[in-house]
Amino acid sequence: MDGQLKRISPQLYKEAVTHSSTGEELHNERLEFLGDAVLDMIISEWLYLHKDSLSEGRMSQIRAAVVREESLALAAEGLDLGSKVRISKGEEKSGGRQRPSLLADTLEAVIAAMYLTAGLEETRNFVLSLFAEPLQRACADNFVCDYKSEFQEKMQAAGVESIDYSVTRDAGPDHNKTFWVELTVDGKVLASGSGKTKKQAEQEAARKALCNRLSD
Repeated sequence: MDGQLKRISPQLYKEAVTHSSTGEELHNERLEFLGDAVLDMIISEWLYLHKDSLSEGRMSQIRAAVVREESLALAAEGLDLGSKVRISKGEEKSGGRQRPSLLADTLEAVIAAMYLTAGLEETRNFVLSLFAEPLQRACADNFVCDYKSEFQEKMQAAGVESIDYSVTRDAGPDHNKTFWVELTVDGKVLASGSGKTKKQAEQEAARKALCNRLSD
């Protein structure tokens, strides 16, 4: 993998591993935006070409499982991006090098930098190699992308007694509403989520709560 990273132009690589906390004019937020789209496209294309029996909804579930923050952070750790990212002293003191969101964003920026330097084919090979295991796991027949169930299992194992999802507000016309939900555990708000249905908002809140636990 490191050999593939060396194919990235030095200028773009430096930009990709530069966090905005450094205060430098060129940092990785714009590359992150592009990398997110490139990653989604590569995973979507692979699913379309190799899993022709899957419905649109199932492909969306698999893609969401593969490109979620936790998966990206683990892949970034495999590339040792935490030691390579350029961050401020304050960000470093607060544990930025191990923060899943920072690692995931850096990986997306690196993917964009590779795409701009080496083109789609090499980037595709890099991404599919990097995410081969998460893809295989998510494509398994018994895989369910259910953050609520996963969170509940972890809480029960920790001896938590009360888990509650409550709608805090909604907005929009009846045919296109957005709901906001808060997830509380033993009376303490852990995370909030939004979605076009209450169930989507609850899943998003559970996903964020799981991610927060990983970053603790």
